[in-house]
Amino acid sequence: MPTTLIDLGKRIRAERQKRQLTLEKFSAKTGLSKSFLSQIERGNTEPSITSLKKIAAEFGYSVVNLFPNGNENGSNWGYQNGISNHPVEKTIYRNEVSVVRADKRKRLALPGSNVVYDLLTPDMKRQLEVMYMRVTAGENSGSEPMLDSPGEKLCFVVKGKLELSVGEDVYRLAEGDTLCYPAHVAHSWRALEGETIEVIWILTPPSF
Repeated sequence: MPTTLIDLGKRIRAERQKRQLTLEKFSAKTGLSKSFLSQIERGNTEPSITSLKKIAAEFGYSVVNLFPNGNENGSNWGYQNGISNHPVEKTIYRNEVSVVRADKRKRLALPGSNVVYDLLTPDMKRQLEVMYMRVTAGENSGSEPMLDSPGEKLCFVVKGKLELSVGEDVYRLAEGDTLCYPAHVAHSWRALEGETIEVIWILTPPSF
């Protein structure tokens, strides 16, 4: 996993160059400015999860694949590259029983920010994704809303207070509150109060 913004920037630049994309072309594809992308690749700015989603989508995979442990053999994130890989005509469910020990969770910490995600499900090759997010007050998902693949998403505030915008509506959630909404509708979040705000995200199908 990249430990610094510079590591993450190098990873993104390598993936872009592998696809023979200039910054101008990549900017047009992602909707992110050329100067902003340049700053990210040089490790001079902290990209939001929204920006990383746009970048990863153009590479044809998930945000976790921007981090080396998301692509290495044996990393066991188990993410199927590309949302389109999820079955459409026939839903396939996993039959095995899996235990995820607290100290064995797969973790993704965004360099330069106070946002940490733990994967509570064993991997992302199933119909359900559960993420445990921990943030500090003032953190947010980015200046632009997120758009996930068609499905359902649930937010459960375990600790602290969170503001969640879905479409044109804004919801203030306190400890114990939940909000369920269509994942493909533009949404964003902002951590409001609490030394540490803890949130469980449940999404089907997986598209982090």
